[in-house]
Amino acid sequence: MEELNLVDLECPEPFMKVAARLMKMKQGKLKVTFRDPKCDDMIMEAVKLMDCKVLEHTSNNGTFTIVLEKSSSADEKKIQELGGC
Repeated sequence: MEELNLVDLECPEPFMKVAARLMKMKQGKLKVTFRDPKCDDMIMEAVKLMDCKVLEHTSNNGTFTIVLEKSSSADEKKIQELGGC
C-alpha cells in the first residue's frame, strides 16, 4: 500500500497531491494522512469522481486518515473532468 503523509501541508495542497496521485494510479491502495479539515470534503468529492472505494475514513485528535482503493475500471472521462490529461 502506498502512503502519503501530508500532515504538514495546508489546504489545498493535500487535496492536490491526493488528486494527482489518484490520476496517475491504474489500481491499488493509497493511505493518506493529513490535518487540514478543509481538505477532507474536497478529497472525498475527488474520490467519488475517480470511482475509488473508501476503505477507511477516520479522524483522531485532528488528524485525518483515508485509505482508498482504486480499481483499473475507473472511467477516464471522469478523471479528465478533474483536469487530468
